Amino acid sequence: MNSSRRWLTVFAIVISILVITTVSLVLLTKRNEVVLLPEGTPQGVVQRYLIAVQEKNYQQAYNYLSFNPSQKIKTYDDWLRMVIGAPQISNQPTWKATLGKTTENGDNATVGVIIDTFHPGGPFEDSLRSQQIIFQFSKIDDKWLITSPTYIYWIY
Repeated sequence: MNSSRRWLTVFAIVISILVITTVSLVLLTKRNEVVLLPEGTPQGVVQRYLIAVQEKNYQQAYNYLSFNPSQKIKTYDDWLRMVIGAPQISNQPTWKATLGKTTENGDNATVGVIIDTFHPGGPFEDSLRSQQIIFQFSKIDDKWLITSPTYIYWIY
């Protein structure tokens, strides 16, 4: 019985250290202020779009999008129903974006973005998932607009 109590104590200490370390990192890590890129560039547009999505300012995010006329999306409400489905979604993962390579070709451009999402899981699961998304742009009336992707799938 003495041996099992010792293991239980060791396990409790390890768990306590992990919890204290996690809380300390969250509380003590400085939030980096984001320097906004020029809005007249594809990088600036995708940056502002991602900030609007992260802040759940979907009306602002919608303003950075351009839809193909063949798509069923005609209004902000159509887009919001496609993206959100319900007014509020709980248990959205935490995510961050890192801008990558930008290529401009006349009135078209692409910006690579790496999205890192954190999904809490079990002790043997990888809780960090990383994916690269290529945002495509068209210049319409001297304004860069995102033509793809128009669906915010990485927040689920």
